[in-house]
Amino acid sequence: MPKLSPDNHLSGSVMPAWLGYSPWQTPYDVLEAARNSIQGIERPPLDSLAADIGTEVEGVILEHGMRMLGLDETEIATHSHKEAKKHPLMELYYSDDGLYSHPEPVEFETDASKNIFVMTESGKLFVDCPMVLEAKFTTIHRRSDDPPLYRGPIQLQVGMMCHGYGAGILFTCHQGREITAHIFSGHMQTQTAIKRGVAAFEQHMKDGTWPDPITPDEAVQRFAQVHDDEPAIELDSDLAESVKQYQAAAAAIKSAEDIKAQESTRLMTALGNYSTGTLVDAKTGTQYQVKCPMRKYKAKPAETCPSCSHELKAATPEREIRQKTVTIKEINNGE
Repeated sequence: MPKLSPDNHLSGSVMPAWLGYSPWQTPYDVLEAARNSIQGIERPPLDSLAADIGTEVEGVILEHGMRMLGLDETEIATHSHKEAKKHPLMELYYSDDGLYSHPEPVEFETDASKNIFVMTESGKLFVDCPMVLEAKFTTIHRRSDDPPLYRGPIQLQVGMMCHGYGAGILFTCHQGREITAHIFSGHMQTQTAIKRGVAAFEQHMKDGTWPDPITPDEAVQRFAQVHDDEPAIELDSDLAESVKQYQAAAAAIKSAEDIKAQESTRLMTALGNYSTGTLVDAKTGTQYQVKCPMRKYKAKPAETCPSCSHELKAATPEREIRQKTVTIKEINNGE
């Protein structure tokens, strides 16, 4: 469902970013957008094909997912199509994709062959309460550690908190080819982090402050402008340890890179014109495989202007180039 929550408070969709789990937004982006909304500055439109597709096929994902679990898709409800659900005790909002109440208690169990995963230690979950439903569309291939926290799990916990429910289901459509169902119960540690996150956010909004940076990128974002024409400031003497640690780390990285290049050259020279070699450590008996193969590149046709057929980029032939690094694999039991 499109975002219905107010921009000057936290919601399920921005909570992963505020907690530091989003690869696309930082906590500073969330706080800046909230302050902009108070000043009447609207959010820039989200130009994302995947997001637009996800919004359009949300209902389809929910219906297919419910049938996959043997649940009645005609019983999917929603809080509202006009406003978000507010948490009764804090400024936290959630725009649900769907809500579902099973007529009787139901037990879910992990069945990987059917893409059903119950996110508990036992792989089972007994549910006797209404459930929050989330639908996600992604162009990314399935991975063994799915779903990432930024793509549904934290948002689902926010939904459970706002509605007072104890369970939720995350349906994810991968590339329009398959749907996975991840079934969650309320997670106390995550919900505690969300509550603290809301309290911190509201305090920053009230005081006009910013959270401390935790990455160099956030430090740059927090202090984007530099006073080049002003004299140097006196830093706290306690930072001398940080200076020494930074210098030591930089020296260690350079030393490691030098050693890596030196030993890579030695191994590549030993391989000569062969792509693969094996060796056994005389001290430990460990066997290693060292590879430096050719890398193949497919031919590419020339790129031309669609209007005048002018060549924009020349064609490249199929070619093979020797890999510039070695790949080392420890071989166990000769495999």
